[in-house]
Amino acid sequence: MNIKKTITTENTRTELFCFTCEGEVTEYHLIIHAKAGELNFQQQLDAVLDSYEQLKTSELNGATAVIKRYFLSDVANQADAVLLADSSDCAKSIIGQPPLDGSKIGLWVYLLTNVSSRQLESGLYEVGHGQFRHLWNASAHNTAQNSEYQTRLLFNEYVMQLAQEGCTLADNCMRTWLFVNDVDVNYAGVVAARNKVFFTQGLTEDTHYIASTGIGGRAHNAKVMTQMDNYAIAGIKKEQVHYLYAPTHLNRTSDYGVSFERGTYIDYQDRRHVIISGTASINNKGQIEHPKDIVKQAHRMWDNVEALLHEADCGFEDVGMMIVYLRDIADYSTVCHLFDERFPQHPRIIVHAPVCREGWLIEMECVAVKQQHAANMPAF
Repeated sequence: MNIKKTITTENTRTELFCFTCEGEVTEYHLIIHAKAGELNFQQQLDAVLDSYEQLKTSELNGATAVIKRYFLSDVANQADAVLLADSSDCAKSIIGQPPLDGSKIGLWVYLLTNVSSRQLESGLYEVGHGQFRHLWNASAHNTAQNSEYQTRLLFNEYVMQLAQEGCTLADNCMRTWLFVNDVDVNYAGVVAARNKVFFTQGLTEDTHYIASTGIGGRAHNAKVMTQMDNYAIAGIKKEQVHYLYAPTHLNRTSDYGVSFERGTYIDYQDRRHVIISGTASINNKGQIEHPKDIVKQAHRMWDNVEALLHEADCGFEDVGMMIVYLRDIADYSTVCHLFDERFPQHPRIIVHAPVCREGWLIEMECVAVKQQHAANMPAF
């Protein structure tokens, strides 16, 4: 069962998604928005964290935070304050992607009940339940000389971290996010590095890639051109993982030289998890649909996402959270109105983050979860 609700305080608004089923684990997605106004950054940060602490005792039933992502309006001047204020033991992603509602900070938190959590010697965060260890990592970065070298080092380090946990990139990694500073300049290097690393790890168009979002975003240190978050599952079986293509709407990413999956779904005994990669207004020939028209691009983007969800036997009603990326901040009011009309209760945040091709004005990603009964699959 899915529950969606909005909780407001004097200085925040929280959109909450809760998934419950017959299994032991309840899932939550929170998106906490600071209300735009006269509060400075520290006051907005305190308000967001206060709301989160209140929700932990009132709504979240002792749930454990799995990953937190902070969206900041001026990451160079704000990241230190976040790290000082939030000492929680989970993967923390901090990225310069300004919320477009006028606030200085937004926060997405994913939480689970009845799980154990710890940081491993590899540096990954383990969230354990049953036979699975869910491995999360956030804000990985380095300051090598260019975006290609930085990305190659990021993936090489991640491959070694996974190896420490008895995992591989090909068999266990389910999701990556690549945040690229000045994406119009540096994305080509990210693509080149990912293609090379994936080939060495047995990830090709004839096997499979990994669900991903590659998007504009600035790290705390201006020398960082690529910052990465990632998610893997230790103990997962190949028959549990399926890749989404929606060929009536989308082409294979390898057609235009990049290497990620449009989406992935993972089956457990009691639920199906669906991960939709960053998706824009594209057709099944790899061409941008509706150049320079933000409204039509938004509708085509929704069509593409819906086609991917349907391939996983899900729909927008199963979506737990959305992140929406806009190239032009002037499009915010139009896009916000469109989402308010179609998805009035879905947790979401709209941020300023240029998409990886200049002609795309908007992109979105989402996650969905749906109850199922699959006796031949292990429980989540």
